[in-house]
Amino acid sequence: MPLLCISLLALLLLPLSLSGCITNPEKVRSSYSVIVKTHLDNTRGNIRELLNTSCPELKQKLRNCTANHTTVVSTLHFLTCKMKNLGLSHTEKLAKAVLRSINCPCPQKPTKKPNSKASTVTRRRRNEHKSKETKQLCKAKAILSAVTECYEMLSSRFTDT
Repeated sequence: MPLLCISLLALLLLPLSLSGCITNPEKVRSSYSVIVKTHLDNTRGNIRELLNTSCPELKQKLRNCTANHTTVVSTLHFLTCKMKNLGLSHTEKLAKAVLRSINCPCPQKPTKKPNSKASTVTRRRRNEHKSKETKQLCKAKAILSAVTECYEMLSSRFTDT
């Protein structure tokens, strides 16, 4: 059992280049300046319009980009998949554009098992839905900030060389 856990952990921590998704950082940078930047700006504007309140700091820290090109691309992939899994329609086009530029799809989410206690349905209030949507928008805003930082780092590394 411990060997299985270690094997699974190793697979999760593999960089994109070893996991079958080979991406040229130069290609990712060029697609940013042509396509992704427009989607990023539009998405940031849409989320800013929808959020009426300021967002609290996230409990879980997001991955930050480092100077290593491979790490920047894998961090972009991780952040984009996280944003895609939020299920917000406002971030869909951006997520597709980034994943297309990275040329690596997100891993499939496991399907949920049906809940046996579905007969005891609780009443949901309207403000709970608003609160959940606000939390998701705040997460998306934080992810957008991190994605922008990664692309800026990638762009500056290629203009310096």
